[in-house]
Amino acid sequence: MRCNATPSPRTSHTRILTMNIGYVGLGNMGGALARRLQLTHPLQVYDRDGTCVQRLVERGATRAENLTHLAQSCDVIILCLPTSEHVRSVLFGADGIAASVKRGTLIVDQTSGDPTMTRAIAAELAERGIGIVDAPVSGGPAGADAGTIAIMVGAELGVFERVAPVLRAISPNVFHAGGIGCGHVVKLANNLLSAGTRLMTLEAMALAVKNGVDSEKALEIMMASGGRNFWMEKYMANYILTGKLKAAFALGLLHKDVRLACQLGQDSGMPMLFGNLSKDFYQMALNEHSFDAPVNVVAVTMDRITGSHVVPADFSID
Repeated sequence: MRCNATPSPRTSHTRILTMNIGYVGLGNMGGALARRLQLTHPLQVYDRDGTCVQRLVERGATRAENLTHLAQSCDVIILCLPTSEHVRSVLFGADGIAASVKRGTLIVDQTSGDPTMTRAIAAELAERGIGIVDAPVSGGPAGADAGTIAIMVGAELGVFERVAPVLRAISPNVFHAGGIGCGHVVKLANNLLSAGTRLMTLEAMALAVKNGVDSEKALEIMMASGGRNFWMEKYMANYILTGKLKAAFALGLLHKDVRLACQLGQDSGMPMLFGNLSKDFYQMALNEHSFDAPVNVVAVTMDRITGSHVVPADFSID
């Protein structure tokens, strides 16, 4: 399967469905994506955490004993790892995938990664006859389980047509963002916007509460007004105002995404005025809490620096 070939959509669909698919990285996000894919495709799965693997095995997946075995037996290998550095290690490190895969194997990187590094990885893999596409997602584990998650793909058109049927088995919301790396570019832009919206919403709520407006009343009014936004709709009432701050997404991972977005802006000659403010605020929260803390604890940091009390004093993160 040459990555520069452009089969018809029908041929692509037929060939991709007969391929052996492996999935590496079965944490909160990868596990949910693999579960969804497993509804229609047999999978080989691998993760350093045996508990994560066992959950998929109990649903019918095949356990890969190591990366070498998975690489040798799969035509499509999907990765969902914390960072692009982890992707590079899994591909090129000791006993990495790239040393064992067949020529023509297609790697699908669902990590929220660094587009610059992704493009460099793609060039190295191409020298070995291995293709890669970036296909990060937005919508969280719940969106993966429900089959509604957005998947943004960076690949040449012919390669996109090959991999699209597999990705549409996870969700119909599959978008071709452009060439290699463009999926990661859009994901960083999306997460930058989401991260900034979160902070402005918390700051606005803190302003209202500190000046005498009840938090629930402030939220009710804003939800009927021009400041209404997705983050407010989904998280304020159910998580922040109740003090139930548990979240599937780690604070450190969101900070990583905002940092990468700001770096991409700098590298492309853009001033990142609001992005850098967001990055520094998340760094404050990271210093106050921890990398693995649920991202919702940023509301506690906002309360501390504003002297407000939007989050209940008896909040929990478990």
